Amino acid sequence: MVEPLLCSVIALVRVQPWDLTLNTYNMIIRGKIVYVYDIEVFQNIFHCSVKNTETNNIYKFEISERKNQLRELVKFFKQVDKYITWGDYYTTNINIPANVIFCGYNNLHYDNPIINYIIEYEDKLMQYNIPTICSSIFNLSKTITTSSEDNIDAWKHWKYQIWFDTFDILTMLYSNKLRVGLKEIQVTMQYPNVQEFVCDWTKPLPLEDFESMIDYNINDIESTSELLNRCKKDVDLRIAIEDEYGVRVLSKDGVNIGMKILTQKYLEKTGLTWQDIKDLRSPMSVIPLKDVILPFIKYDSPILQRVLEDMKNQIVSPGRKGYENKFVFNNLRYSVGVGGIHSVNSPEIIIPRDDEMLIDIDVASLYPSMLIEYEFYPKHLGKEFLEVYKQIKDERIEAKHNGDKVKNETLKLALNGLSGNLQNEHNFCYSPFAVMQIRINGQLLLLMLAEKLTQIGCRIVQANTDGLFVLLKKDVYSKVNSICREWEQLTKLTLEEDRFKAMYQYAINDYFAITEDNKVKEKGMFITTVKLGKGLTPKIIPKAVISFFKDGIPVEDTIKNCTDIRDFLMSEKTGKQWHVEYMNEEQQRTNRFYASTNGGYLWKWKDTGHKEGEIITYTEPYVGERKYKASARQYQNMLTASGVTLLNKFDDKPIEERKINYRYYIMEAYKIIRDLKPLQLSLWD
Repeated sequence: MVEPLLCSVIALVRVQPWDLTLNTYNMIIRGKIVYVYDIEVFQNIFHCSVKNTETNNIYKFEISERKNQLRELVKFFKQVDKYITWGDYYTTNINIPANVIFCGYNNLHYDNPIINYIIEYEDKLMQYNIPTICSSIFNLSKTITTSSEDNIDAWKHWKYQIWFDTFDILTMLYSNKLRVGLKEIQVTMQYPNVQEFVCDWTKPLPLEDFESMIDYNINDIESTSELLNRCKKDVDLRIAIEDEYGVRVLSKDGVNIGMKILTQKYLEKTGLTWQDIKDLRSPMSVIPLKDVILPFIKYDSPILQRVLEDMKNQIVSPGRKGYENKFVFNNLRYSVGVGGIHSVNSPEIIIPRDDEMLIDIDVASLYPSMLIEYEFYPKHLGKEFLEVYKQIKDERIEAKHNGDKVKNETLKLALNGLSGNLQNEHNFCYSPFAVMQIRINGQLLLLMLAEKLTQIGCRIVQANTDGLFVLLKKDVYSKVNSICREWEQLTKLTLEEDRFKAMYQYAINDYFAITEDNKVKEKGMFITTVKLGKGLTPKIIPKAVISFFKDGIPVEDTIKNCTDIRDFLMSEKTGKQWHVEYMNEEQQRTNRFYASTNGGYLWKWKDTGHKEGEIITYTEPYVGERKYKASARQYQNMLTASGVTLLNKFDDKPIEERKINYRYYIMEAYKIIRDLKPLQLSLWD
């Protein structure tokens, strides 16, 4: 690809003043250099920034009253002359003859359609003046951003066009329901500059704001480049999958990849085509739970007998919240129902005595195993589907045994991707009856195991979906082992065991446990590493709590000796209806900050629809007419316990100069400790 000389080019030699994890790197995919790109669209300006990950050069294209680089943009992006759609591009049979592949974040659903539109109508657009060109692009942008997922008819023509080779990191990492914005990604990957562009997107952008908008645009491609670097393993896995199966999955998340492979193998097995199966479903408006429960499930305890009978009397409807039964068994609160089994736990510390053991017993691959062993598969797809699914599981076991990591991970995706799609009415595997068979029986079988263990004196510490934490006397371990083997023979399922020397449980999904070799298993609020996705909480708090209990280190020492400001950071994102204010100045809607002694309060506010001081009259039941004086704005403090200092952009200030409100973090850690410590119990206290 020849890079146009007419576009603006800048060499990226940027060094972060406070270097964290950023590295200069290049990414090559199938011999193609990755170009990261992002666009900004206003009524009076269109801008596109592109970064070459090999040279770190940045290319800028602008359409505004200042310049018109439309043709240069088209020349830069357009890689094919013939009309190709995503349907044609489903397999790897068609290759685009270019040495560049473009990458973005949410580009498949936004940036690509707009670039495709500009490419397709290049000559026509060039016949118009600049305001008309910008207005045309802006109208398409507005149509895209205001369309629902189920109604894209107005712009799908450009969504499914292929003018250049491309992939999307957003769709690679997240399914539809779990997707997060780039700003949240910037926060959770601790990117040095979390930057939003604060403006009125419905109005023309003032000329004096053009350059700051371009800086913002470039920051987005810089952060996307860094994200791409961190996703190298995800990219490598998808390339290997494409090589093995010949299906394009570079922009697919794990569930979608799994379904692509499962579908392909099923079509190969049956000789059917996609057109033959795409509309197949097994819908049911109501499901009597007695029809799904396995006949051999039974209990000795009257409490559990009543739970089973109650469940058999239930009729549920797919897609609704459905049935839930809460009860107490052997001093532990349980909840069972259409959503699965879990215990309801209060804060507690479990430390086995010298003659005790704490073990975690999990069912290996519960849902896939049940589908195979009990034939809980979508019946409208025939026995061939079950055969294919079992074949995939066998191939995965073989791949794992042979050390074939790529194949193992790929087939794991194929096995696990089915579960959610059994309840997806838009998927050809849709079978709510099969879902109920798996979920209902899975929890009832686990409850059978829990009952047998309590009969020999074990205490069930927690139950959750596919496993039990169990406290037991060492001298009954052989009996526990026998019960587990008998349960495996009865259920045709496999159990796995891990041992722990302590467990600190705040709630069912919030705990940390220490293994016998002194490693820490972290869940929920006790996770000490930052995960890509939604929200950022200060990691110094769980670190201090874990160090306090595990190593006896005072909370104050852990917190005050920490020299990494990233451990103190938290974030808040507000909805579009809110404005954010700090020190009487409006801020962006996503903010990163830390509690400080010299900072101000971070507020969010929205209009109430009333004038300041307006007298509002209302009627209160049993009281009569009441009045109050309204405010024009409704304010909420985003961190009530402390003032904060914004740190959307990292700097090189030493931590001792940051005026961190250590008391805030210390008190938050002690709140957790106080909730845990008084409830420290042993099984036989």
